[in-house]
Amino acid sequence: MRAWRGLLVGLVVAMMAAGGTIASAQKEPAKEADPFKQLALSNDQRSKLDTLTSERKTALTAGQQKIVEIRKRLVDLLSDKKTSDKEIDKAADQLAKTDREMLLTEIKFHKAMRQLLTQEQLTTLSKGGK
Repeated sequence: MRAWRGLLVGLVVAMMAAGGTIASAQKEPAKEADPFKQLALSNDQRSKLDTLTSERKTALTAGQQKIVEIRKRLVDLLSDKKTSDKEIDKAADQLAKTDREMLLTEIKFHKAMRQLLTQEQLTTLSKGGK
């Protein structure tokens, strides 16, 4: 059991480090060119795409902050011998739920893009805008 907890603590710490790297990378300005630039978007498409992108970014940023908080709490719980397995499981379930919510946000965004863009634009986008 002790080895199991040690492994779990190590895994959670590694996940937190990865989350921190992702969060810090998002604070930097985008270095890539606009992936939608080569799609010849109409004004209406551009406006809707900007709205979708903004909503996605807001939701993912909030989700990432929530994940960092849950991971920190999970590490604290795993580091305290008085913590019950039930409390640890509850925090792990919250982490999984939040991760799933973020995945669903991504899927919702891509489904909306499928409705917004033409097949030609989707094909161009899938090839990296070339």
